[in-house]
Amino acid sequence: MTLLAVMATALQGSASICSELPPEEYFELINDVWKTMGPILQKYFGASGRLAGDRMVRYFFPQPETNYAMNALMCACELKREIRQISKQWQFRENWPRELYLNIGLHEGPEWLGTFRSDNGIEIAMLGDTIGHATRLSEFARFGANWASKDLVGKVLPQERSRLDFGISRRGEDERDHFVTSSCARLTNLLDSSREDNLRLREIAVLPITEIRSVQGVKY
Repeated sequence: MTLLAVMATALQGSASICSELPPEEYFELINDVWKTMGPILQKYFGASGRLAGDRMVRYFFPQPETNYAMNALMCACELKREIRQISKQWQFRENWPRELYLNIGLHEGPEWLGTFRSDNGIEIAMLGDTIGHATRLSEFARFGANWASKDLVGKVLPQERSRLDFGISRRGEDERDHFVTSSCARLTNLLDSSREDNLRLREIAVLPITEIRSVQGVKY
């Protein structure tokens, strides 16, 4: 049993992207995304998890000199910068208006850690809800947003938490959305009733979450 942070990512609209590009270019785009992300994931000690086409899971374990929850948050924010660059490159290359968005969900908790041996070597395996909750958060996210659980933010040391720009957008009396910093909300209070995929989010409906907009010191 070990504590860890989990980052789940999903490329928004991947089915539409696949239909718009020739097969070889679609595979090239996906490989371009994962290849570019590799050095950033290593920089923040992200361990390999599941990789399935346009989706990926990465694990962040406690480190001797850095906070694993903060590593996950900084990694997620830095990935946004790289995806914007890839998006611009492919817009220029394909002359298309599509913007690429990598939606990210982050959660933290204790998990049973084990390994499987295969012809390709040793693969890390996890048993628990943390991965599933992070994956559902990545499905809830839209337009490249980073959504994290209150549990994960709570594992960040107070002196580091001051570097985080996080919170929830709430509708005010003026019928406009206002971003309330350093706040959280249950996911069920943020769901868009017009979205057909909300049924899959029932398992984390009462999970307190917050949007991570940036981390001070991470280049964008």
